[in-house]
Amino acid sequence: MSLTQRKARPLVRDAASLRDDRLFIVACDDTYAPKQYFEFFRIPRVQVHIVPTEYGKSSAEHVLARLENIDHEEDDELWLLLDVDHYAEGNHLKTFLTALTKARQRGVNVALSKPCFELWLLLHHEDEPAVVNLASCADVEATLRAKLGQYNKTKLKEEHFPLGSVSEACRRAIKLDESVTGGEIPNGNTSRVYLLWQSIASKALPLQLPRELRTLLDL
Repeated sequence: MSLTQRKARPLVRDAASLRDDRLFIVACDDTYAPKQYFEFFRIPRVQVHIVPTEYGKSSAEHVLARLENIDHEEDDELWLLLDVDHYAEGNHLKTFLTALTKARQRGVNVALSKPCFELWLLLHHEDEPAVVNLASCADVEATLRAKLGQYNKTKLKEEHFPLGSVSEACRRAIKLDESVTGGEIPNGNTSRVYLLWQSIASKALPLQLPRELRTLLDL
């Protein structure tokens, strides 16, 4: 379901204390994990609204279309949160690249994860050498499950991803991203969700930014 009217947006803007909040609208190709993950965090004067995939339409083109159907204001940030996995292979590659080009032309930011968003979750717990050779999302999920004792993408546990672990995940992700080649389509495992977190931190009011996230401004 798209949001076609300003009043239908998830952020209540009729309260004076919220009127100037910075809004990040993030469309993703996943139904469960990203939405739950970002709902764990409360950052003063920043709202992150996740638009999950619907009806199995998870291609980059469908994700971009859902994002563009949402009414937004000029100072809102628009993001695509995409997995590389099989959508950047074979016949899918051309349409994937076309969607990325359209997003860039329309001022939409992109945060890719290879092979999948779960790699970002794993970086909250493991250094980059432990994730570089995980060949598939199934491997990443299995490693997460072994590390956490359990993992169900439909029922993430907030205690597994405390705010204090975000900066460390970003540091690891930056180091990992610097090691991969391929440019826009990475050849190795990486997660660029750190770009979204860096933008969130930079748009928060400095005095209200949680202490655990202040190091993001220096990464």
